[in-house]
Amino acid sequence: MVHTRDYLPRRDAELAVWSENFFAIVSANAVAWDILPKEISALETATDNFKNLQAQADSPAKNKIIVEQKNEAKKILEENIRGLVNYRLRNPIITNDQRIALGLHVRDTTPTPIPVPTTRPEFDIEVLDFRRLSVSFHDMGSSGKAKPYGVNGAVILYAVLDIPPKNVNDLTRSVLATRTPHVFEFAEEERGRTVYFAICWQNEKGERGPLSEIENAVIP
Repeated sequence: MVHTRDYLPRRDAELAVWSENFFAIVSANAVAWDILPKEISALETATDNFKNLQAQADSPAKNKIIVEQKNEAKKILEENIRGLVNYRLRNPIITNDQRIALGLHVRDTTPTPIPVPTTRPEFDIEVLDFRRLSVSFHDMGSSGKAKPYGVNGAVILYAVLDIPPKNVNDLTRSVLATRTPHVFEFAEEERGRTVYFAICWQNEKGERGPLSEIENAVIP
C-alpha cells in the first residue's frame, strides 16, 4: 500500500521549513545518493528563492507582483523536489529512516491480506427476450452494486432441470461474473424449461464464500 496524501505541505510557510530540511539532508548525502552538483545547485537556488519570496508575501510589503513571483518560485521548487524524489531518492538508494528524515512517506511493502468472503449475494432474475435472462446481484443487505473488499466476482452456479435440485451439487454449470448484471443466453431447445441459480462471492485468490438460496426462472 502506498500513501496517497502528498508529502509536500500545502501551506507556504510549512513548505519553506520543509524544503530547508529536505535540502540540508539531500546536500549532505549528495555523493552517496548519486545526485549531481548541478541538481544540488538548482535545488539550493529554488529553496532560497521560495523562502525569501514567501517571507515577503507574508509581510506588510506583500503585493500582487510578490505573490505572483512567490507562486512561480513555489512551482519551480516543487518541480525540483519531485524530480529528485522520483528519479534519485528511491529505495534501496535511501532507507525508510532516511525517507522519514526527509519528510517523505514510507512505502508499505506488507500486502493487505485478502479475506475469505463471509457474506452472500442476493440476486434478481429478469426476463430480457427470447432465450435470454439477466441475473443482477449485490451484497446481502446492501442497496449498492459494490462487491465486498477483495472479491473478484460472483460465481453463479446454474442448471436447466426438469425437477427441482436436491441441493447445489445438482447445479453443474457455473460462470464467474465480475460485473452485474450478467446475461445468460440459452439454447432454443431449452425454452420453456426451468433454470435454477445459486450465487456466492469469490475473492481474488479463488476462495468462495457462503452460497445464496436457490432461485429459479422459466426460460422464455
